Amino acid sequence: MTAQNGSAVQTGPAVGKKFRQAGYGFFALNMVYLVLVYAFLPPFNLGAKGFVYAGAYVLFMAALAYFVYRGFRRLTLILAVIYGLRSVVSVYTMIRGEAFMAVPYVLPCLIITFYVLARAVWDWP
Repeated sequence: MTAQNGSAVQTGPAVGKKFRQAGYGFFALNMVYLVLVYAFLPPFNLGAKGFVYAGAYVLFMAALAYFVYRGFRRLTLILAVIYGLRSVVSVYTMIRGEAFMAVPYVLPCLIITFYVLARAVWDWP
């Protein structure tokens, strides 16, 4: 579609390089997060349910990453706020000494995920 002055008018979601990078980064960092949580949490026996839960998590994160990749700004904004708050709460629980065993290991994933998402939404460098 073109505007009256001949320039292209964007009708769909905003797809830019930063949103594509945010989509890839969001999915990759969530997979690292999943591996770290399973590696550093105390052992518990979920059996076959554990694989089902992990598979559902992977599919859900893949769906969210697809929409971030496609440039859905509002979803990316909501995810950036959620990951920012998760990072702040994780730091707070670490300071108080009430954090789970895995929190020191997964906190960098949360902070980097927040940055990758916020970079796309607020056009950070």
